[in-house]
Amino acid sequence: MPPDATELAEVLRRDYERFSPAQQALARYLVDHLAELPLVSAHEVAQAAHCSPATVVRFAQALGYAGYPELQRTVRQAHRPGLGVRVVGSPGQPGRVQVLDSDRLALEDVAVRLGADGVQPLVAPLAGVAPIVVAGDPAARPVLALLEDRLARGGREVLVVDSGEPRIRMRLGALARGGGLIAISVGKETRVAEYAVAAARAAAAPAVALVDSSLSAAARAPVVRVVPSEERGGEPSLTAFVAVAQALAHGIAAHQLPRRTLTAIPA
Repeated sequence: MPPDATELAEVLRRDYERFSPAQQALARYLVDHLAELPLVSAHEVAQAAHCSPATVVRFAQALGYAGYPELQRTVRQAHRPGLGVRVVGSPGQPGRVQVLDSDRLALEDVAVRLGADGVQPLVAPLAGVAPIVVAGDPAARPVLALLEDRLARGGREVLVVDSGEPRIRMRLGALARGGGLIAISVGKETRVAEYAVAAARAAAAPAVALVDSSLSAAARAPVVRVVPSEERGGEPSLTAFVAVAQALAHGIAAHQLPRRTLTAIPA
């Protein structure tokens, strides 16, 4: 049985000398940042501890966990006892309360990561631009659809780029005509988001990105927000991305676009 959150720190200290150099670096990071684990991915832990993500996963397994997500859940439950796993309903039916608890936790983690400034650093570059291009790979389509809907309701012109097809990629031309970019990168698919960020840089257009890891290729955007994500069955949850996207769309829509005036033509 894997150690609980309290026992984990004790095990890491007790067995430290028996670990390999890479594992020792990981052990030091885990002990010093235990409470932060629910907010960071395995890739981010690897980057901070100067090792590979595979080493993080194997180390978690060596400690008795099924993988890094189980280690995260163990620490999370210790720090958030009010959000334990609860399943209601008949056997064989989805545990709806369990899903809601997980979503609520993801939203709380987003609030912690955003901090006091909220989404203002993301809103500011896009407040006065039009149109707004929202771009991402297939895994990000629910977030793209939400942004398209909320921004359009707020009176903003929105163009969606969700594939590499030439006719779709042509919409990125709007970035050179005064447009701005919101790139979404969720999971391993990053080609569309990465291409969109490169296009925004080439056009000197304002661009922001929501990514699930600072190691994402889309993190090259001028303004980046790393969004913590839950792991469910090996796939990242979009709950946290939806929370940030809603706040971002609301903030952008709240800014009035400057009125365009006609210049008098000399007689």
